[in-house]
Amino acid sequence: MLIECKYYDVAAKEMEELDKQIAEESENLSEGELQLENDRRDFQLAEIIRSFKEKEKMKEIVPDPEKIALFIRLQRASMELAKLLELNIVTMKKDDDTYGYIELSYGISWILSDSPKMCKKTMAMLYENADQICSEVKDNCVVQRFEFELEK
Repeated sequence: MLIECKYYDVAAKEMEELDKQIAEESENLSEGELQLENDRRDFQLAEIIRSFKEKEKMKEIVPDPEKIALFIRLQRASMELAKLLELNIVTMKKDDDTYGYIELSYGISWILSDSPKMCKKTMAMLYENADQICSEVKDNCVVQRFEFELEK
């Protein structure tokens, strides 16, 4: 039995229709009205950014030793995983210990039933513990970036 759901295709089509609708609405506006609308959006965006920066200044950033220790263990395990599976790896931790990422890139990757259990466990831990995960295709490689917020 094959089950196939194309959620991405549906969402992409909806976005395309929304873009067309916005373009049509913009065509109906005069140049002055269009400029006013752009100015209004720019002002709103500037206010959001200003508000965010104020809140960030008030927030005290304290690195979390437990999160940092876990990230370091994941870095080491990911390096071993990359070596075993012949993946490219880039990993970085900010000097202030508040953020880090592990990025794996590969053309094709298989974790087979007879692969070391560490391979499955490391991938599971990356997915389970990352605060953000981005997967994309770049330069004919699958790139998976696991981002970690290391503050309390």
